[in-house]
Amino acid sequence: MDHLEETGDAFAIPDLWKASIYAQRAFDDPDSWSTGLDNFGITVDVHTRLPIKDFDLEFADPFHFGPLETIDTFGESLASSDVGHEEAPVVQDEDIWITEDLLGAEKTKLIYRSWDAFTDTTTKEPCSAYLSEGGPQAFDAALSLDSRNGSRKSAPPNVVQSKAFTMCLLYLGLGRSSIFFRYDEAMETFQPVIPGLKVSGYSIDTMESITGHFIKFGTTMRYLTAFVESTSSRASRPALVSVANAVSVVLRALQAQLSVSGASVKSILQLQSLFDYPSLILECISDVVSTVITTKIDEELLSNLYDKVYQLEHTSSWLREILHELLARISKPWLEFVGEWIGLRRELRFGSKLNGKGKSFVKIEPRASTDDGGLVIHDADYVFDRAKVPAFIMDEEARIIFESGKSLRFLQMHHPQHPLARPEASPNVTAPKLEWKFSWIDVERITARAKEYECNITTAIKAYTNSGQRSEGVVIGENAPSVYVFDLFGKSERDVEGYIAASTAVLDQRLPAADAASEDHLHNLVIQSVVDTQDRTFDDALTFAPPLSLASLLSFGPILSIQARLINSSCIRLFFKEHHLRSHLSLQRRFHMFGDGLFASRFSHALFDPELETAERRQGVARTGAAMGLKLGSRESWPPASSELRLALMGILTESYHSGNEGEHKGGYLAPESDLPGGLSFAVREMSEEELQRCMDPNSVEALDFLRLQYKPPPPLEAIITPRCLYKYDQLFKLLLRVVRMLYVVNQLFRDATDRTSYWQGVDTVAQKFRIEAHHFVSNVSGYFFDVGVGVTWQKFEDKLEEIERRIETDDTEGTLGDTEGLHKLQEYHERVLDRIMFATLLRKRQEQVLQLLEDIFTMILRFARYSRKLASGEKRRPGDDEEVRQMYARFRKRVGVFVSVCRGLSEKKGYGDRKRMNLNDDHGLFGSEDLDEDGENSIGQLLLRLEMTGYYSKSLS
Repeated sequence: MDHLEETGDAFAIPDLWKASIYAQRAFDDPDSWSTGLDNFGITVDVHTRLPIKDFDLEFADPFHFGPLETIDTFGESLASSDVGHEEAPVVQDEDIWITEDLLGAEKTKLIYRSWDAFTDTTTKEPCSAYLSEGGPQAFDAALSLDSRNGSRKSAPPNVVQSKAFTMCLLYLGLGRSSIFFRYDEAMETFQPVIPGLKVSGYSIDTMESITGHFIKFGTTMRYLTAFVESTSSRASRPALVSVANAVSVVLRALQAQLSVSGASVKSILQLQSLFDYPSLILECISDVVSTVITTKIDEELLSNLYDKVYQLEHTSSWLREILHELLARISKPWLEFVGEWIGLRRELRFGSKLNGKGKSFVKIEPRASTDDGGLVIHDADYVFDRAKVPAFIMDEEARIIFESGKSLRFLQMHHPQHPLARPEASPNVTAPKLEWKFSWIDVERITARAKEYECNITTAIKAYTNSGQRSEGVVIGENAPSVYVFDLFGKSERDVEGYIAASTAVLDQRLPAADAASEDHLHNLVIQSVVDTQDRTFDDALTFAPPLSLASLLSFGPILSIQARLINSSCIRLFFKEHHLRSHLSLQRRFHMFGDGLFASRFSHALFDPELETAERRQGVARTGAAMGLKLGSRESWPPASSELRLALMGILTESYHSGNEGEHKGGYLAPESDLPGGLSFAVREMSEEELQRCMDPNSVEALDFLRLQYKPPPPLEAIITPRCLYKYDQLFKLLLRVVRMLYVVNQLFRDATDRTSYWQGVDTVAQKFRIEAHHFVSNVSGYFFDVGVGVTWQKFEDKLEEIERRIETDDTEGTLGDTEGLHKLQEYHERVLDRIMFATLLRKRQEQVLQLLEDIFTMILRFARYSRKLASGEKRRPGDDEEVRQMYARFRKRVGVFVSVCRGLSEKKGYGDRKRMNLNDDHGLFGSEDLDEDGENSIGQLLLRLEMTGYYSKSLS
């Protein structure tokens, strides 16, 4: 340790050129640095054993040089430098670091020079202490020595040439078999032909790791290739075919990028780095395929794909564009179907007729509806299947899509020349596509295009409305094939020839390329993603893009909203202006709910007036031709024959209708000389045996239940006046007809008691009280049913219809209704109106017991009316009649008291109504149900107020 001792001189300069003690020891004892590799024929001076053919210039150490010229001593060099100063010729484009010896002499041994050799040419270089400088052979020898001396005993490996093994690894990564690797079909993976292969300079563990990486890559490549081939070879679902096409594009791009020449691959590590990014892409694609391949329907596939993309896009930002492009390509067939359904594209895959099986979320189901008359109506309708809507479409958007398409079928069926019904034949109108957009710039662009489309299609609708004719011509949109409507009816020969020439010109046009641009875009994205990280650039528009959870709303929302608004406005306008929907709804109010006073009066007289001539056929008695009636309550035989019904009710509907429509729609759809709208007529209801037995008693409440009004809405209007609505109208007609009868009966009781010819004088006071209370009860129930239950609610409906007409009259060219305010909302609102009326008139299912209690009271009144008629006609009272009347009155008082108590309990019950049910699917737009809220206005309290203001019946119960 003498060289470390201090001299004591703080300003002494140490010998910086003094050799290290380790170097001195090497000169004194060269064997002290023996590596132990000489026993295997490997000398320590590995520089002299590295062959030139294995020296890679591209990956050579920049501090290693080839053989240098013999250099003179330090003194001679200084002396010779003063002799001449001739400049050496300059060689252009010459690399001074590459000598001719390195380029040419393959067998010349490389000698590495040190600074010590500059001063002494006899200097012997010491042995290197670093194994990495010994070359591959030294590393192999060290591994062999370790395997012999250590505890790890294994068979000697099979060493192969580096270049041949590298090329086999390249083929393996591309999914191809080679001399070293074969694909095992049974195990569905690659297997090495010769186990234990290695390359000089690599350990067994390293080779297994590298080989395993390439086997995984190649196996995945074969798996995806087999998926593409199997999917393309059989008829499959459109979404699955799109997945196969997208995977095929990715595989072609990766193969094109990885199919490099063998000369360009310098080492196995370089080849491995070349497969780094492609392996990540391939693993991602394989994960996507494994997720969607087990799905049964396209919508499930798209939902799983959306969830997988949502998970994977956050793992690697450079993979986001590829994942987004995959989602856009695979979703394209389903989005094209949506475009066809809502009228953005010409229908190629799905027709508008109700004779198919449906597709995706649109199901066509047969429907058998039975009206109250027993007629079974077989038809079909579009049914929304929410389970077949992908997860990236929200519930509200899905409902808008379905209802818009369903309303569009009305236009296509009844107004086929409407611009919305023929998107391919409207001049200057090009509907935008439904496509995924993942940047704010694209979102703004699609919003602008949607507004432009709205302006153009609105102009076309205005021209169609004003002219009533379609404009002829061909429009080739970006999203629809060339179409020409070939119509010969009413055309001249010249026009037909022009049509043929135009059709031929369309057929001669070149077919568009099949998604070439989209395929190139995905191909380029894959190529750009596998380049070096330093060369990869990131788009700021995608870096700060909207989240995927909002991408569908931003991409499809503007187009769907505008198209729905246009369709809704057009359909509502046509229903009100051309099909006179409001007139048909008023028809139901006038006749089914006795809103027409003339009809109610004539109908009640034809049924109950005892002074009319009977329509019953009598032997030997000729009819006089005077007004005839059924005289219910004044006859014992019941029910009447069909001929009696025709004679008694003949002309009532026609005269009442024309009287109320005088001066309206002259010469139009509802002209007076035409038949009644919807074939309105009286009919006999189909009934069960038990119901028929009850009808046969003329003194029962059900005596007139066999009579009904028959009405069938014209084809366009069944979308609003549905069979379910007609059933509710029929139920209301049956109940109100009973109330009309009861009102006539109690009025007849008053006439029986006050008529001069009546024998009611001297009747017990109990019967008088019974008559007065029965009149009070029936008249108030009748007033409540007609004025509050029907009148108030229907007036709200009339106000709503007036508001709709006011909106469509404000501007005939622009959509004044919202995207959710279409035919389906109007139909739902119409049905809620009927539900509200049925609730107020105790016809709801949960009110059956209350209605049964009311019918029991009506039955008691009818029994008393029979007794009253006998008294009025002068029939002698039998012993015990007065007692029977007293008992009947006591039961009547008790029943009315119970009815009043029930009504009081219902009026005080919190939450009694359909508020919860209504608010489930309710919005606060035009068709909001706030004005029909049963809980907000419980009208049962008004009935209670009419029946009892002083607690008269409540005291009798207590």
